[in-house]
Amino acid sequence: MELEKLKQEKIDGIDFAKKIDKATENRFIENYQKLRIDGLTETFFIDLKTFKGLLKENENKQFCKFYYIQKGKALSLGLSFSDNDQCPIKSDDKKYILDDKSVIEEGDFTSFKNNFMKGIGAKLPTHPENKKDTLISYSLQEINDFLELMKVDYPDINALKFYMFQYSPNNINQRLSARFTERNKRIAFCVHALFNKKNNLYSEGDGYDLGNLRP
Repeated sequence: MELEKLKQEKIDGIDFAKKIDKATENRFIENYQKLRIDGLTETFFIDLKTFKGLLKENENKQFCKFYYIQKGKALSLGLSFSDNDQCPIKSDDKKYILDDKSVIEEGDFTSFKNNFMKGIGAKLPTHPENKKDTLISYSLQEINDFLELMKVDYPDINALKFYMFQYSPNNINQRLSARFTERNKRIAFCVHALFNKKNNLYSEGDGYDLGNLRP
């Protein structure tokens, strides 16, 4: 019980909620699917060994940032390691693209970020305060802490699956109701641990809300 309490406090302290309840997650995923905008990718996958390798390779950077980008006609995720947590992409940032279960190093995806803002992003509903969803940012320490906590629940975790969703006000989870209302209409993602791969199939853990948006 004390371990669970400690884990909860640590996760709450870095602005994402431990184990978003399934009813809330399903509602947010359904919100996203109902947008019916061409090119909206619903899930992303990353091999954990690959991701940890990137974290190790870029441990001299302070932040890990996920950008919404548009490569061709589809929504993609750009991943950068940077010394700042702001939106501008710097020349010395290390940049990658999550692309169909692989991670591709990219010299610069600024044009893809602009494509998203002018394309799919321009078609998305806007936050009531007109905040634009372009970036989700964490410190490398937060990411590594999260992976360590996931490993406690799922010792044989070997991959992560991202489900895109859209926040909306709801009363399913009273503790987080104000948080969800504050983020109304913004798109983000939840992450599930994938483990026990057998016959090319994974078991899937609970979802974690990772919507730390920085417009």
